Amino acid sequence: MSENELDALRQEIAQLRNELHELQPATAISRRHALRSAGVVAAGALAGGIATIASAGPAAAASGNFTGDPAVTADATTGTGIAATSVSGSAITASTSSQADAAIAATNPNWFGVAGTGTIGVVGTATSAGTTGVSGIADGTVSGNGGMFSGPNGISINGSSVTIQMQSASSGAPPSTQNAYTRGALVVDNAGALWYCVTSGTPGTWRQLSGATTAGAYHPVTPGRVYDSRRPQPSPGPISSGGIRLLSVAAQRNINTGAVTNANFIPANATAVFANVAVVNTVNSGYLTINPGGVTTVSASTINWGTSDQTQSNGVSLTLDNARQVTVIAGGPGATDFLIDVFGYWL
Repeated sequence: MSENELDALRQEIAQLRNELHELQPATAISRRHALRSAGVVAAGALAGGIATIASAGPAAAASGNFTGDPAVTADATTGTGIAATSVSGSAITASTSSQADAAIAATNPNWFGVAGTGTIGVVGTATSAGTTGVSGIADGTVSGNGGMFSGPNGISINGSSVTIQMQSASSGAPPSTQNAYTRGALVVDNAGALWYCVTSGTPGTWRQLSGATTAGAYHPVTPGRVYDSRRPQPSPGPISSGGIRLLSVAAQRNINTGAVTNANFIPANATAVFANVAVVNTVNSGYLTINPGGVTTVSASTINWGTSDQTQSNGVSLTLDNARQVTVIAGGPGATDFLIDVFGYWL
C-alpha cells in the first residue's frame, strides 16, 4: 500500500470518528465505542486493502450476520440499547437452537426489557408443539409484570383451540393471602377456582367467578315449561311411591302437548337451573326428591304434599348432570302428577 493510499485511509478514519462523535447525543454512542468502531474499520482496511466506505450519510448502518456467545451485546447507559427500523422485512431476526437460552434476551432493571411500537408491536411465533411464542418473566415473587400492553385494545388473543390458558397459582384463594393486588386482577388458585379482584389492597376484595364445585353466572330467562307429567310427551303419567324418573330439562315444551318448542332452552354446560316444581292431582301424602341426573340417593325432599287433590309448588335450584338431566324420586305412600318450569340457569 502506497503512502498516498495510507494518507487517504487515515483521513477517512478521522472523518468517520468525527461523524460518530457528532451522533453521540442522539444515539448514546460513547467515545470508547466510536474509537472501537473506527478501529474495526481500520483493521478491515489493512487486512483487505483499501476499504470502500459507502456515502449513504452519517446515520447509515450496515446489515450483517453475527455469531458468537452472545452474538450481539448492546449496552446503553441511557437511551435505547438497540433501535431497529425496517421498511420491509424484519428489522431484527434472531434464532438459537439452545433449549436453555433465549434467541433474544433483554434486561432492564428499571423499566421495560422489550418495548414494541407499531401496528403490531411484538410478534412471537411458536414453531413446534408445546413451545411459547413470547415469554415474559417478572424478576420478583409478589410484584412486577411479566408483560404490559396498552392501547384501545390492551391485548387481542386468538386461539384455534384455547383462547387463553391461565396457570394455577401455588397458593390458595387470594382472599386468604397477604399479597398486594390491584382491582381487575384475575387469579386461578391452586384448587382451580377463578377469582376477580373488585377492590385493590392487601389482599383486596375478591369475588369467586367459578370453581370445580360451584356454578358460574346466573342467567335469567323468560319462564318456560320443561316438563309436565299430564301431557303426552315426553314421559306421561303420575309418579307413585318408589318411582324414579330421569328427565331432561334442556328443552322448552308446549304447555298443552309437551312437544319441544326450543331444543336448547337450557344451553349445554349449564350446571343448575332455578325452577318452580309443582305437584297436582295428589293422592294421599308423599314427597318428591329431585337430584342431578343419575343420583337416586334420597337425602332431602324438594316438595311435599299432605293429602289428596292438592296443588302445591316450590321455587328451588336444581343441580344438573352433564346431559342437563335431573332424576325425580317419589317417596311416601301417595302419588302425584308434577311439572317443572324454569326461570334461569347457571353457566
